[in-house]
Amino acid sequence: MYSIRSAVPADEQSVVDLVARLQADQEHLIGYHGATREEVADELAGFRPDWAAGAVLAVDDEGGVRGVLSVDADPEIGRAWLHGPYVDLPEGHPAPRQAWQNTADDLLDAAVGLPRLAGIGDQELYGHRRHRRLADFAARHGFDPVGASRVFALDGPGLRGVLVTAAGQDDEPRVLAAGADPAVDAGVVALHERCFPSPTVTGRQLVRGDRGHTVLVLTGADGVIGYAGGFAQQDELYVDYVGVDPGMRSVGSGRALVRALLRALAAEHGARPRAAAVISLGNDASERMFTALGFTLRLELVGYRRK
Repeated sequence: MYSIRSAVPADEQSVVDLVARLQADQEHLIGYHGATREEVADELAGFRPDWAAGAVLAVDDEGGVRGVLSVDADPEIGRAWLHGPYVDLPEGHPAPRQAWQNTADDLLDAAVGLPRLAGIGDQELYGHRRHRRLADFAARHGFDPVGASRVFALDGPGLRGVLVTAAGQDDEPRVLAAGADPAVDAGVVALHERCFPSPTVTGRQLVRGDRGHTVLVLTGADGVIGYAGGFAQQDELYVDYVGVDPGMRSVGSGRALVRALLRALAAEHGARPRAAAVISLGNDASERMFTALGFTLRLELVGYRRK
């Protein structure tokens, strides 16, 4: 029904429009993207080394963009994230489910031949739990479910209250300056790898800021107590990782790190209307921590992975 071709930079605005429109429907929502045009554009701008060289499109007879699958990959950790597939069908199509799957299959066939995926067999899909077509697509192509996660968000007075809270004394978390103290850097790397055995960002990448993270660290007499890493997006401050030494949990260290991280991100990039964090289903301790900070549940997502 559609023809498949590689993306070019001039396609970006059409793709942003398509993705933002489909993201508004939970049955098409992909967890890697935001909801607004600005958030989607910001996400595409973060692809390395660029978005277009890692994307394939489905186009109609008039050349209009009706589907997209974008690939983001990290050769250092040997992992790729498939943003999509998105497929937009004409209203009233007689066989929408089959047409969606056929187009999605064609997009994947084209994407796996991209140089960006060369040598990378660890691939992920991620979408809303109501995105049943994605679940069927994942199953047919050998992607196994790897667990659900929940998106928690904080906005309004709750977020403003965190951002205007004055910083404490010398024992408050501080922004990590990579290279300034090798022992602290090593402590953050070790704790990250201990807390997150299969992360999307390695400890060294996190400390170096390779993926754009700002990192806050809390130290004590015995070294690193905990850290938090995140970044600013178009419409939100995103808390990506929080790790606390097991012997120092349940005493408020995690909450202090999250508050300090949000203040640091706002100071560096400007305030945003929302803060967000993704928590794996079953991580009750993290849910309690973010709930205590005022975060509330907004979305439930499911990941799929093949190696």
